[in-house]
Amino acid sequence: MRILVILFGLLAVPVQAHSISPYDEIADRLSQQLVLQLNKHQGHQGYAQLGITRWVMSDTLALPTPENALYAVSHELSELLYSHLAERNVQLIDFRAQNGVTMTSAGSTMLTNDKEKLNLHPQLDWVLVGTMSREEDGVMLSIRVLDRRSQSVLAAANHYVPKHLYWTNKGAEIVNGHLQRSR
Repeated sequence: MRILVILFGLLAVPVQAHSISPYDEIADRLSQQLVLQLNKHQGHQGYAQLGITRWVMSDTLALPTPENALYAVSHELSELLYSHLAERNVQLIDFRAQNGVTMTSAGSTMLTNDKEKLNLHPQLDWVLVGTMSREEDGVMLSIRVLDRRSQSVLAAANHYVPKHLYWTNKGAEIVNGHLQRSR
């Protein structure tokens, strides 16, 4: 009897296999908003093939640099959207995939940023793009699904990300040419 009580006690303890990204819930909300709009737009015809880009700063349309605190926001959220959109049956294309697997002594990969190894004309119907606008205590994300051929906006969503989610370990950062310290 004692063994059953101990065993039951051990089974009742929640075990966390991995930590969830602070951006996971945001990616889920954004993908839900987009898919609801795409369902209305597409009807029951299914989805076209969608590619996802990194998100740029709204004022410059440039990618944030690695030393910018928003670099991780752009990178992580656009990557997380692959899984959240796939869960909702969106057909995704990763245009960073090369035609074959590259084998090295360090391992194998199929993704690359080397333009020489990429298909420069991927079969994309739609592209998910996004911008980030700095706010006083965070950043506003605005994402859109564009029809690649007509450039029309098929779906749009936005979400505010408070600074404490992406600026946890930063002491200071250059913002618009001025030194900004974390609070």
